[in-house]
Amino acid sequence: MGDFDRDGYLLRDEDRLPWLEAVDDEDDLARPGPGRIAAMLLGAVVAVTAVLAGIWWWQSRPVSPSGAGELIAAPAGPYKVRPADPGGMEVEGKGEAAFQTSEGADPKGALDLTAVPEAPVTRAPAAPATPAARPPASTAAGPGAASASVAEGGRLTAKAPPAPASAPAGPAGSVIQLGAFDSQSVALSAWTGLSRRFAYLDGLNRFVVPAKVGGRTFYRLRATAPSADAARDACARLKVAGEACLVVN
Repeated sequence: MGDFDRDGYLLRDEDRLPWLEAVDDEDDLARPGPGRIAAMLLGAVVAVTAVLAGIWWWQSRPVSPSGAGELIAAPAGPYKVRPADPGGMEVEGKGEAAFQTSEGADPKGALDLTAVPEAPVTRAPAAPATPAARPPASTAAGPGAASASVAEGGRLTAKAPPAPASAPAGPAGSVIQLGAFDSQSVALSAWTGLSRRFAYLDGLNRFVVPAKVGGRTFYRLRATAPSADAARDACARLKVAGEACLVVN
């Protein structure tokens, strides 16, 4: 079987060209009619109305109270009971100092009001030193000369360091020791720092004494006070400030 073309010729199935034939519009076939649209809108309105009516009924329904409305009586006795074994670490005397102080007692650990605080020393700034002419190498001699000189042959030779100052004479028990150091320069630097911090050390005569202990040489920084009482007073003040001090007999 076959179809006829526009000129009346019979077309067999194998002679047809499907891509040249007219195709029905699919949008026209799938588009709903007005009656179907009206039915869909009516169904949506009915569903929304039913949901709203159910919510209104649930909120306005009569609710009958249940129960007798009695108060719950509290149990007899304290509602907090201290356990027999609370656990934890027991600290003896914990919290007793606050109660004793509030009652007017004087607990342990009172402050030492007789301690003398350290007072900074105010000094005027030193005037700038004017540069002096350097003496020739041939005249550099004596205790105040440079620590090195040029010897014959153009080689630099170092001089021996100056000997430590000898202990000044003073009354018995008037010498105090402020520490032992590895070198004389470190000992003198320690004295400079202490004398700047504590004004009462300016009246003492400091000196350095070398001592050999266990094969090593230490330099003991000492000072001489006018009297034994002055030495003990200076040591007491230094110890209050946290410094080391010892009265040497």
